[in-house]
Amino acid sequence: MDVFPSKSLLIELRNDRATSLDELRRNTKLTNKLVSDYTDKEFIGQVDDFGFKIISSEIGRGALCVFEGDFQDSFGTVEIRINSAFKILFSILMLMPVVGFVIAIALQGIEKSIGIIVPIVMVILFIRFVFLELSFRFISKTGLKKLTRIIGLKEVKD
Repeated sequence: MDVFPSKSLLIELRNDRATSLDELRRNTKLTNKLVSDYTDKEFIGQVDDFGFKIISSEIGRGALCVFEGDFQDSFGTVEIRINSAFKILFSILMLMPVVGFVIAIALQGIEKSIGIIVPIVMVILFIRFVFLELSFRFISKTGLKKLTRIIGLKEVKD
């Protein structure tokens, strides 16, 4: 089990690679930084001749998921993963209960602190499986719908 969710898709393009990437380039604010910014474009990121690395341009939540695509002719892969900055933030959030437990052990001793192990584990699991997983699923689904609308993706079943 991975700490951070990710998804990899085999896809087929509606048009050829060059046409699809040109359309994506027209709808992307081209920059080397994957950070949210106000723009009239659908995505922010990098698009080259064989693929892309983009985030959704939605302020506040669009930068959570990074979409990386690699195409050969009309087939390719799209990998969706958590942005590195959000990995750091969620790691800190998941480590906070552990730090609190260590402080409780230092102040009260191990015998009195043993009772908070179950709540700490529950908080970490809640952050990972409810907060992070649901956010990833919702935002990746929204971004994938945008990609499908713009460049015409179709997922290929194995």
